[in-house]
Amino acid sequence: MFSLRTHAIISGTLFAAMILFAIGGNIVTGGRPLKDPTLMLGAKILIFGLFLAFGFSLIPLLLKIFLAGQGAIGNSEVGLVKTLAAHQAAVVWVIWGIFIAGLALAIPAAINDDFFGPEAARSLRALLRGGSKGVLVAAPGMTTEEIVRQSSLKVNVLENPSGPGTPIADGVVFDFQIPGGAITLKGCRYYFISFDSNDRAHVQGISIGTSPDKMSVAEIDALDEDLRARLEADGWRAGHEVYKDEQDRQLHGGATQGPDGYTWLKGDTILDIERKRMDDPVPGEDAATAGQWIQFIELWARQTYPYIERYEFAPPSP
Repeated sequence: MFSLRTHAIISGTLFAAMILFAIGGNIVTGGRPLKDPTLMLGAKILIFGLFLAFGFSLIPLLLKIFLAGQGAIGNSEVGLVKTLAAHQAAVVWVIWGIFIAGLALAIPAAINDDFFGPEAARSLRALLRGGSKGVLVAAPGMTTEEIVRQSSLKVNVLENPSGPGTPIADGVVFDFQIPGGAITLKGCRYYFISFDSNDRAHVQGISIGTSPDKMSVAEIDALDEDLRARLEADGWRAGHEVYKDEQDRQLHGGATQGPDGYTWLKGDTILDIERKRMDDPVPGEDAATAGQWIQFIELWARQTYPYIERYEFAPPSP
């Protein structure tokens, strides 16, 4: 423990540093947020570190002020005051320990809420999730036994007294492969495998959460584009819905066909690239760039794909 004057200088210096840093930052940036995420992260860590240091410095300062005040009014020999004076360092460390325990909960929550930026939040969530638990190999038409046999992932198969056909689902980190292809989608987050009520032994549809984390519109656009390139290289054929009559075209703003690149065909398997927004819309937001999104894919057998007769696909590669 230092003297009261020294602790006052330490706390005053830290407080002044916070104020000067805030003023200097506003002068340099013109009051606008930093565009460089690395600089923004560094600035947040610095100001947060100064704030924590100032908060911690107040504990010994306030204790010194309290003891000095008690001494000034003649209470130096009172039991509690005398005990505090004799164990000042221990008192400070106990209170600091309580602060540290609280920070151990608060800082991860702040990181997860993007206080230190989206990259820091993703790194924390990735650390907490851990690595892949194995590879799921599945496709429409397969049986549960085939999926279990070909997958290194422990598939969440539930016992069903009424026989096969119970959906298979789980939320776990895994890699996903479609049999007969060269694509492995790493870091998937969930799977949902369903069966046709008329054929409960064979898979009808599969939904795979392919995003490792929430993403901005620009980031998920890039993820979609990367997946399209991989599908094309693996022999998948891009398709689109065709609006065949005038009423259909009017319903779609006069367009004659839907967009390419979201529905793909290989053999008898259809693959859809989908996305889902994970946060709530905000009034006045730019719909083209707003929101946090995840990517997921759905796989169907061609013969059971809804309205398959409305789709056209690129011709097979020569």
